[in-house]
Amino acid sequence: MSSMIILKKIEHYVPEKAIEDFKKAADKAHIYCILVKLKYDGDMFLTGEGTLSEVDEFTFKSIENKGDLKYFTFNVNRIEEDSLDSFTWLTQDENYFWALDIENIKNDEYEFIYRFVVEYFKDNQEDYLWFDDAEWYYTADDILQLSQIPYNPKWCSEKVV
Repeated sequence: MSSMIILKKIEHYVPEKAIEDFKKAADKAHIYCILVKLKYDGDMFLTGEGTLSEVDEFTFKSIENKGDLKYFTFNVNRIEEDSLDSFTWLTQDENYFWALDIENIKNDEYEFIYRFVVEYFKDNQEDYLWFDDAEWYYTADDILQLSQIPYNPKWCSEKVV
């Protein structure tokens, strides 16, 4: 799997709010949201990126070999002209687009990401979670339903609810 994508409604989307939602969910999941960088052209948001890690930023930066750490990176996208209708083939709703991208998942640590995803969808009920190249997605209700049963490692390779 190359990445996990959070689809958000275009209406009322604010990239900085999306990052705040990530930080809040990370905190609830006892994960550190670190190395957050935002790029602007004047007042216009261009892109954002960050890392969610099991260790704080100081520790993360000081460890040379990060091979055993649990972490993943994320990118925050802005709305583009072609964002409208970009996911109607999946969601049947023209108002969703590829807002956040979770990638660089180290050591296939999907249970680590799962903790974050559950917390994120508790507060972001309108969003969808889509796995790049999959023909299915999870709604917030699906994720919350999943969180009520024992962890299923197949959650990221097939829809299990």
